Amino acid sequence: MGSSSLTPVIRIDEDKCTNCYTCISACPVKFCMDGSGEKLTINPNLCIGCGNCIAACTHEARLPMDDTQRFFEDLDRGEKMIAIAAPAVASVFPGKFLRLNGYLKSIGVETVFDVSFGAELTVLSYINYIKAKNPRTVIAQPCPAIVTFLEIYFPALLPYLAPAQSPMLHAVKMIREYYPQYKNYRIAVISPCVAKRREFDETALADYNVTMLALKNRLEEKKIDLLKFPELKYSGGEAERAVQFSSPGGLLDTAERFLPGIRRRTRKIEGVHTIYPYLTEVNELLNRQGITLPLLVDCLNCEKGCNGGPGTGNNKKPVDELETPIQRRSAELEKQYNPKQLERLYVKYHKALSQYWKEGLYLRKYTDLSDNNKLRQPNEKEITGIFHSMGKYTPGDIYNCTSCGYGSCNSMAYAVYNKLNTPQNCAHYNLSQLTEEKKNTADLDRKLKEHIDLAFDLIEKINGIVNNLDTLVNSQADAIEASSIVTERMVNAIKNTSAVSSQKQESIRNLMDNTAKSKESMQETIQSVEGISRSVDDIASAIKIISAIAANTRLLAMNAAIEAAHAGEAGKGFAVVAEEIRRLSETTRTNSGNISQTLSNIIKGITVTSGCSGETDNMIAGMADEIHSFAETMSNLIDTFAELSKESSNITGSLGSLRECSSAVKTGYTEMFSMTDKLRTAMEALSQASEETVK
Repeated sequence: MGSSSLTPVIRIDEDKCTNCYTCISACPVKFCMDGSGEKLTINPNLCIGCGNCIAACTHEARLPMDDTQRFFEDLDRGEKMIAIAAPAVASVFPGKFLRLNGYLKSIGVETVFDVSFGAELTVLSYINYIKAKNPRTVIAQPCPAIVTFLEIYFPALLPYLAPAQSPMLHAVKMIREYYPQYKNYRIAVISPCVAKRREFDETALADYNVTMLALKNRLEEKKIDLLKFPELKYSGGEAERAVQFSSPGGLLDTAERFLPGIRRRTRKIEGVHTIYPYLTEVNELLNRQGITLPLLVDCLNCEKGCNGGPGTGNNKKPVDELETPIQRRSAELEKQYNPKQLERLYVKYHKALSQYWKEGLYLRKYTDLSDNNKLRQPNEKEITGIFHSMGKYTPGDIYNCTSCGYGSCNSMAYAVYNKLNTPQNCAHYNLSQLTEEKKNTADLDRKLKEHIDLAFDLIEKINGIVNNLDTLVNSQADAIEASSIVTERMVNAIKNTSAVSSQKQESIRNLMDNTAKSKESMQETIQSVEGISRSVDDIASAIKIISAIAANTRLLAMNAAIEAAHAGEAGKGFAVVAEEIRRLSETTRTNSGNISQTLSNIIKGITVTSGCSGETDNMIAGMADEIHSFAETMSNLIDTFAELSKESSNITGSLGSLRECSSAVKTGYTEMFSMTDKLRTAMEALSQASEETVK
């Protein structure tokens, strides 16, 4: 026994997977699928690669995997390549399969061999084994999914598996043995089957599993028309009946030609839901006495044979449509033989075929992979515990409804025990949960009705509050509108004041300049008055001198008059002069007195003027200071108005937003009122539905 990591041949597109479990239902081994998570996963070490999940998945979430991409990449790098084509190629490319050879030749494939001829050699290997060993039964092994199934799950049947290579590997071994010119060439297999990759891995013979589906898709993607390529016949020997090997019964028809009458001792069986249960039965019958097993089990995994394999994309086509090209090809080959000489020609054909058959060349051994199957078997107590977790407590709860995909409750419990699924995916579990929920529904409905009644009361209160709020909101909106109008007027006034203040700022500057100039003029005036005062003082001094002269002149006149009187007549003339001098002296004295009085008045006036000028100068200085202070204040005020003017735009914008908010609030309250009406209607409907549910 041993274990092995098997190459994945099927992948899951998680974006398309819906966890519907159709794939589990379609899978013959079930437990390679893990349904315990949100998305299904495949364990390749338990998957036999039958591909039935691909055909069953309507979501196209299961996809085949092959080596087509690697094949073309290596071909582009100049890798030396030959190919072999399975018989199903005539069904997948009807009327154009030889032109496919021409296409392969055009892209660098050296030549193409026919696997049908390898199938002829396979049947010859079977017949020789049966004649030499007379086995109890021989299970045919063209299908790698069946081989993997027995290796993992029923290794006791491996000794009964035909100890010969498959038709594909018969062709590969034949090429390696009899065509040394291709010794260093890699071999690509044009295949209808995804599981063939497993066969190539185990035997280390073929290099690429190029599925016909992938090849067909590439031709369509590249818009390549095979009709534009010439027909290219296969290299090597030519097959006869074995061209039908891809159809159910094709092996049996070929074996009948080698060993007439073997049909009556052959079990022909195909399809995943038939062959695997049958092999399970054979495993159980091996040790029973008196049971006759068929000499040959002609078995295929796919119900429609290889023509409808997972690597063809033809699984949904009618079987007769798939087999018609195969039958046509077989009929054309049979025309080469004269029916009257058929037996003699068959003998001749067998001899030619034997030239490519050698004892031990096509021998196949198999690997016991039962260690891959590490799933544990629960005991009766553990099964019962799992059933309880699934809500199954009585024999009547064991439905075997198959909705989980496993076919039986025991199989589902086995999957749960091995953590490949959960009780929540059991239909009975969900039904029991629904039943339990239904029991609680009446109580919940009663409580719901109570809450609905409370909700109605609350709705009425909310409506009252909403109505009051609506009135308040309308009043608030009106107040906001009035405030907005007044504020806008204030803002406009501020803007106008700011503009006027800005205009008057220049006048204030002129006033400050004029005040400074007035102060300077007043200083000059005071200085002039002081100069005049000094000049008047000088005049007063001169007037004193004049007054003294006048007094002296008067004395002189008086002396002159006295002398004139003394002179008598002779002094009359002198007396006249003395009189005039006296008059001049009086006049001078009088004018001097007037001038002195006038000067005294002027001096008093100058003194008063000087005092007033000083006071005026002080007042002008004080006024200049006040004007300067006023100018600074006005400047600050003007700056403030400018700032207010700038902010007024923001105020205006805010007022607009406030209006919009007010409008939105009004709308919101209107909608709230409408919503409470809708809520009342919904609650009434819910109350009615609750009553109907209780009924």
